Amino acid sequence: MKSYKGDHSIHLVGQAWQIRIMLKQWQQQWGSETMIVDIISKSSKNINENRSKN
Repeated sequence: MKSYKGDHSIHLVGQAWQIRIMLKQWQQQWGSETMIVDIISKSSKNINENRSKN
């Protein structure tokens, strides 16, 4: 399975059972109430902070 994270999107490429496992892992990591939009915004914020440090 492959996953691609952009500044405003996430693309998961694989079979349905692989994507379900990935989503369950994210749910455990981020909490069951967290929406994918929140994960994208937090990921892009962390990336931008790391870029500004270098």
